[in-house]
Amino acid sequence: MEKKTIGKFIATLRKANGMTQKELGEKLFVSDKTISRWECDECTPELSLIPTIAEIFGITTDELLRGERNNPERVMANTDSEDYINKQKAKSEKQFRTLLDRSTRKYGNLTLISIGISLLGLILAIVANLGFSKGLIAFCLACIFAVASTICQLCFANNGRIIIEEENDTYLKRIQTANTKVTKTAVRITLANLLLIAFCLPLVTLIDGANFGMVFGTWVGYGLLFTFIALLILSVLYALVIRKLLIKQEWIVLTEKEQHMLPYKNKLLKKTLIIAVSIAIILFIGYLALNALTENATEAIQFDTWQEFKEYVENDYDRWLEEGYSYEDENGNLMIDIEDGVYPNRVEDQYINDKDEVIFEYYYNPMLYHDITFHADANGNLDYITVLTADAYWGTNAMYEANTTGFAILLILDVVIGAGVYFIKSRKYK
Repeated sequence: MEKKTIGKFIATLRKANGMTQKELGEKLFVSDKTISRWECDECTPELSLIPTIAEIFGITTDELLRGERNNPERVMANTDSEDYINKQKAKSEKQFRTLLDRSTRKYGNLTLISIGISLLGLILAIVANLGFSKGLIAFCLACIFAVASTICQLCFANNGRIIIEEENDTYLKRIQTANTKVTKTAVRITLANLLLIAFCLPLVTLIDGANFGMVFGTWVGYGLLFTFIALLILSVLYALVIRKLLIKQEWIVLTEKEQHMLPYKNKLLKKTLIIAVSIAIILFIGYLALNALTENATEAIQFDTWQEFKEYVENDYDRWLEEGYSYEDENGNLMIDIEDGVYPNRVEDQYINDKDEVIFEYYYNPMLYHDITFHADANGNLDYITVLTADAYWGTNAMYEANTTGFAILLILDVVIGAGVYFIKSRKYK
């Protein structure tokens, strides 16, 4: 007489229900190879899986453990009683909670692996940047590990979702809620990895990352700025595009309250974006206009003859020398404090045309000027000369910096106020 075992009984029940080993494995969150080992009596199922297997095949745990069904006549006598029905419902509820808890814990543990991969990528990026001054390698390492973490998490999420049987909706809502949590966790990990890439982006955009690294403090400052910008963009994309696709594919199932609020939130977000972007465009136009006015206000000095230019730069030098290096002797005479006849910061220069002819000679202090440009006509003759003084140049730069700082502050205020208004209004709406 053939010995009755759990493995052979599972194989018989599986075949009677028209299931493959892979399909049974998906229901129990194990591989088809594990099912095959059970059925070949190489090993037995874990104790925590016994109630779940019994629930799948519609038998009791006692029957599964004994490897055979109970006496049909005795079973029929007991199945009609209310007490038996209540016990079966309680048993099914317990089995479902066990399965759900096991699936949740397993997915949570796998999620920690994805987070660990991302953190490892960040650590390696820090080492490559600070230890070897290779910003490009640091950025590539962060990207590789972020992508690997995202792929792992998406695979974990796909396997972590509980299969919904349409014919049995007893636990439908709770399964949908659990699957929604799985999907949202995967989305959060994916977005976090994109933010990690944004944090490392300054290593290849603000410096020559192939040959240089970035000081840690500077990297953190710019990295947080890039991360903040990426967070805003990704939040909007998720709210308007990604979430809609996930709902359509039933990867996310909204509650009744969320279904009621979602249209209002989307409408509010679009309205807020339109206003905020319009204000940002106006600020940018104003910024360009201020820069244009600043540039026009600091035009270079033009000289139509070289004699005027020569007189200007030499008088400018004499005045600078007198202000910085002059003193009065005992007789009240103005003296110049120089050593061995060498004048400080004095450059002797000459203008030579295209024919290698010296047109004129002059001296000047290069510290007083940012740019001196000689303009020739079509025949190669000197036409006019432009001079941009150092004071004018640095004054212009200071005005540009002030314009940029003001624009950045107003832009940040625009974003913060817009985000604040959106969250306050969405919270108040019920």
